[in-house]
Amino acid sequence: MIKALFFDLDGTLLTSGKTIAPSTRAALLACRERGLRIYIATGRSPRLDRTLSWTPADLALFDGGVYSNGACVAMDGAVRWARIDPAAVAECVRLTATHGAHISLHMDDGGHAFNFTLPRSIWGPWGVDESNILPLDDDAISRTVKLLIFHEYLIDPVTPLPPALLTDLQSAVGEQVSLYLTDGGCTIQAAAKQVSKLTGIEVIRASLGLAEDEIAVFGDDLNDLPMLARYPHSIAMGNAVPEAIAAAKHITRSCDDNGIAHALLHILSIIPEVHES
Repeated sequence: MIKALFFDLDGTLLTSGKTIAPSTRAALLACRERGLRIYIATGRSPRLDRTLSWTPADLALFDGGVYSNGACVAMDGAVRWARIDPAAVAECVRLTATHGAHISLHMDDGGHAFNFTLPRSIWGPWGVDESNILPLDDDAISRTVKLLIFHEYLIDPVTPLPPALLTDLQSAVGEQVSLYLTDGGCTIQAAAKQVSKLTGIEVIRASLGLAEDEIAVFGDDLNDLPMLARYPHSIAMGNAVPEAIAAAKHITRSCDDNGIAHALLHILSIIPEVHES
């Protein structure tokens, strides 16, 4: 019997418009009514109230989560972080500059540092303001838990990163940093080597005392592969990359076609019929 659910956000729990579909919300509420625990497993930071404008009601749907690709695990009111080796962060900053790309450093206190000037017009989607935009200096490097590398400003990225950049990063810091090429090749996400969405889920699963077949995981992109490959109840979205579809045990509809509700009703059979709209 499934007792806990773990959802990636972008491309999975969220529609392409970055919202929770009515059918998804109804399905999550139905799961909660049946006593299931519900968690997030995302590359995003925990500050979803700022980056997605989530309300207290949105946040109350979840019991905690795995954030920043496993660098942050939050449950039962406790939050723990894993920092990246500062020398590896510095090398990522250097190599990104040589390829003419943008990089952002995310710190465990909510601070962000950039190698470019982030336009004020997109501070909202980034969840930043004057108080948490910090200089890209040794202090920021020493407290970094996640890196993002991209062109433009990361909002709906369209320009692929040069393949040589990922190759150079893997050669230079691959032993210290987990690197994920996501968003159709437009973004590189990085966290400490010892953490991933899978390791974060394992922390929560062990704390709950659940067996692997008592949880289900949902994802769509390359940073979801370890968790999709691990668990007996793993669901790839219909819009997922081919690698995620190959890794998962089941495939549901897309995130824009009631994929979450469809999976919970027709694949996992843990909720009654919900209004799919």
